[in-house]
Amino acid sequence: MDDTEQKPIFVMKRKKSFMITLYYIFATLWYLAAALVCFGLLFNDNITFNIIGFVLLVFTPYIFFYAFDIKEVICYEDYFIIKRKFFIIKCCYSELRNEYSIIRTILLHGLVIPYKKLRLKLFINLNMFKKDDINKFIEFLESKNITKYKMFKL
Repeated sequence: MDDTEQKPIFVMKRKKSFMITLYYIFATLWYLAAALVCFGLLFNDNITFNIIGFVLLVFTPYIFFYAFDIKEVICYEDYFIIKRKFFIIKCCYSELRNEYSIIRTILLHGLVIPYKKLRLKLFINLNMFKKDDINKFIEFLESKNITKYKMFKL
């Protein structure tokens, strides 16, 4: 190990279980069904439906690989790395807003951290990790002054 490399403070790996495999299969089927609906919109005679179908079809794989398929999260002192199936995201704590939120959808239970300058948000699927690891990760974020979003701050 070089002197320039940092040792990770916390590593959160995806859990391995039969339920995760089933979850992965059903989520894949869900996104394939969404793609089928997009194809149906593409073959409609209305140009508006064609455009909507094309945009949704283009973003369906992006949503699957960005929001769903996370291999591990590695936390360092100044930044953390999210390893996904086809790419790696490095996020400095100084680039993120000082708040996170937890959302629930049909398939996802996720942690959302917005960037300061961009309108994009960093999304971590919490269904793929152990509850203990999630709690440690949230404690780690709060130690970096990234707190849970509150609509009404008292």
